[in-house]
Amino acid sequence: MKCHIPGPNVKVLGRTIHALARFGDELYLESLSDCILLRTLNAAESAYAMVKFNKNFFSYFNYNFYSSDENEGLKCKISMKSALNTFKSPTHMDKQVENLEIKLDPVSCKLIFQLKCKHGIVKTHYVSILDCKAMQAIYTKDLVPNRITSSQRMLTEALSNFQNSDDQVTLEVSSQSLLMRNYIDSNLDLCKIIRTQINIKPSEFDSYMIGAETIITFTLKEFRALLAFAEALSLPLQLHFEVTGKPAVFIVHNGSTFEAHFVLATSKPDVATQASTQASSRIDKKRKENFSSHESSAKKKPHMDEEITKCLEDDSHLFNDIEVPEDVCTEKGQNVSQAHFVERNMDCDNIPASPTSRIKIKSVFKRCFESTFDPSIQGIVLAENSDSD
Repeated sequence: MKCHIPGPNVKVLGRTIHALARFGDELYLESLSDCILLRTLNAAESAYAMVKFNKNFFSYFNYNFYSSDENEGLKCKISMKSALNTFKSPTHMDKQVENLEIKLDPVSCKLIFQLKCKHGIVKTHYVSILDCKAMQAIYTKDLVPNRITSSQRMLTEALSNFQNSDDQVTLEVSSQSLLMRNYIDSNLDLCKIIRTQINIKPSEFDSYMIGAETIITFTLKEFRALLAFAEALSLPLQLHFEVTGKPAVFIVHNGSTFEAHFVLATSKPDVATQASTQASSRIDKKRKENFSSHESSAKKKPHMDEEITKCLEDDSHLFNDIEVPEDVCTEKGQNVSQAHFVERNMDCDNIPASPTSRIKIKSVFKRCFESTFDPSIQGIVLAENSDSD
């Protein structure tokens, strides 16, 4: 296999490699007579990605350049990390790279990526081939009852409301609306989890065809990855799915040069139903506990107020049994020699009634509410007025 890719398309290939790297750790490459296929699979085997580059994507294409058999093309598996080292900065590749040549070295069993950059700079990457085999996933995307076409920007804005800690997302589709919410495991504490739910009307989508109402749940990590890929290429996203338990297929294509399929597994109906039922029961139980705790606290509050009032009544004589006579202050120019404090007779029969809590506080801070200057008090003038007037 040998092919040449022009500079603008190198940027598309680089973004494809980066998108596939968020799915799996191994990249499967297969060359056919009219296209090249790139595939990957995640470790849990719940997400599969395939990108097809048609023959018109390349400036030169020969699928069996080093093969004697006319019907035999290249089938190999390489490390995804090695492929990422070749396309480190796909954003600026169209401005730096003029041409990319991909070919197979049959002697050393290596896949060669040769980047011809501006100013005569040539970068060559030798990637080792791990295995000579291809991978194929079985799924259907045409005979499905539910099809939705949406702009990637609208879905990206909807996902921005979800937390980064959310692992899965649930889509509840009907002919009237699409409900998107985060999936909550019943084993987690619901009081520490944020529930997010977004209702999207059919008019917000480019195309909305629902033949069978259903609820599907899939992983959010791969969903964000394929949305980022569609947003980088400014292309709409198509969603084809059946019912719960069948895979959901996301399609991104430009119509002529390439087409990408992202297949995500969905959860089974019994798992989703059991989780939602347990979550609802736990929420109801938590609400009942909170309601009972509020009632008990409301019953205890009057008892606490009575105890506080009783304590203040017992200590009220500390603030009400001392009085200052008016003859404490002396005339101007004389020193204060003595201060007489008269203690009130504490007869059991003449104990005054305890004031209310508001009067108590005011009696403690009584001097704070009085005027600063009292004309009845005469004392030594420490500093005279500076103005002669």
